[in-house]
Formats: sequence, structure tokens, C-alpha cells
Amino acid sequence: MAIKNIKEVKECPECASSNITHNEKKQQVICRACGLIFEPLTPGFEEKYEEIAGIKKEAKKKKRKKTTKKKR
Repeated sequence: MAIKNIKEVKECPECASSNITHNEKKQQVICRACGLIFEPLTPGFEEKYEEIAGIKKEAKKKKRKKTTKKKR
């Protein structure tokens, strides 16, 4: 899932702490509890990652199976 606005992140993705700060200039979420600096993937990079990981391909295959009609 792509994050369009860094302010959408309400807790640390690593430790789930709500003690976070947002750096909008660098598009980062910084956790004050565990020190994680989280940068969401850009939409283009996220697509490439999903393709490499096989995530996107699996979703497309499932969609095709549901929408494909057999010819008689």
C-alpha cells in the first residue's frame, strides 16, 4: 500500500510506538522510541519491488482467473 502523505503514518512500523515525529521535507517518519527512520517507497519503486517480490504478479493472476470466461 502506497503512502500518499507521510502524516498518514501514526505509529512506528517497527515497534508500533506512537512516539514518532514526521520530517515532511525528507518524507521520513522518525521513531523516538526505537530510533527507526522510515521512508515509504515511492509509487514507481514500490511497483518495481512488488514485481521483483512476485506480489503484483500473484494479484494479477488471481484477477485473471476471476474475470476470464471460457469460450464454448
